[in-house]
Amino acid sequence: MPAFPRPETLPDRATMAGYVLALALGVVGGWAAARIGSPLPWFIGPMVLTTVFALGGAPVKGPNFLRPLAMPVLGVVLGSAFLIEVFSDLGQWLVPLGMIPLFILVSTATNYVFFRRVAGLDKITSFLSGVPGGLTDMILLGEEYGGDARQIALAHSMRVLVSVLAIALFVVWFSGTLGSPTPRPVTHVTDLRLQDGLVLLLCAGLGPMAGRVLRLPARMILGALLLSALAHLTGLTRAPVPTGVSYAAQMVLGTSVGARFAGIPMASAARSMGFGFASALVSLVVSAGMAYVAVLVAGIDYVAALLGYAPGGMMEMSLLALVIHQSVAYVSVAHIIRYVVVMVAAISAFKLFRRHIS
Repeated sequence: MPAFPRPETLPDRATMAGYVLALALGVVGGWAAARIGSPLPWFIGPMVLTTVFALGGAPVKGPNFLRPLAMPVLGVVLGSAFLIEVFSDLGQWLVPLGMIPLFILVSTATNYVFFRRVAGLDKITSFLSGVPGGLTDMILLGEEYGGDARQIALAHSMRVLVSVLAIALFVVWFSGTLGSPTPRPVTHVTDLRLQDGLVLLLCAGLGPMAGRVLRLPARMILGALLLSALAHLTGLTRAPVPTGVSYAAQMVLGTSVGARFAGIPMASAARSMGFGFASALVSLVVSAGMAYVAVLVAGIDYVAALLGYAPGGMMEMSLLALVIHQSVAYVSVAHIIRYVVVMVAAISAFKLFRRHIS
């Protein structure tokens, strides 16, 4: 469980005010998005509203101190969708999952050409900005080897922002759900049996530890997802996480994404953000094309394939899959594979690439 800060390490008043403002924007953004029938309202609404205020100069602070609580909760939420019946189409997964290394190669190469030829950035920054995943690792590599860390951070942040919004809008257009969202069961803490509540709490509490022991990437969410999936697959529980708890965790993550843009002067960052926006569109086109190939070859559902290849993060795309009744298991597995391939192959390729251009 996360350690709470000692009194002498508590943030100052300005930082606390930034946290309060971000969370208040999250509540308003989530409520507004839910009112208009947005898919994933308690993530998208807070993300969009916090981004707008951050770019407008508001002193928002991402509530990252709550992430160690929110990430395991969302891991349990996603793991609860791993019921035995979701694996009935397992045979259809093999080809689309096998195409992930090809997707990474095409997406990275396409974005590298964009950043290098169109944006005119240096080779290091262009390569690290074009890799579809691994935000923190790409920024650290950029700082270590002389790339433009701010451009790399903006490129990856814009990719998540644009991908979530674009795919959510596509889902709304495709299904015609705006203003009349698909009803989902609302559960409350009081609806849980004591046994189910204890199982879900153990999955969330022990998940990060399990992730560390198993050396999982993104252990805070994947450890809890793994334990939750095992609990639901074995029938130990079939209970979902209470709706309000899930919404609160989504709001924390949504406001954290939006707050990444705080402190970035629009005048000086507009060009970099424009390149990040264009790169996100390029990535989406590549993802859409790969998803279409997967449909032709394997017959997998197009929206599920698109979510699996989408340049957004695993958590964001898996949550979208959950709310639109797509296979969370497939989307989560696809993004886990992509993350591992990016961390192993792309970073190794970068080191070879750097020696070649030195």
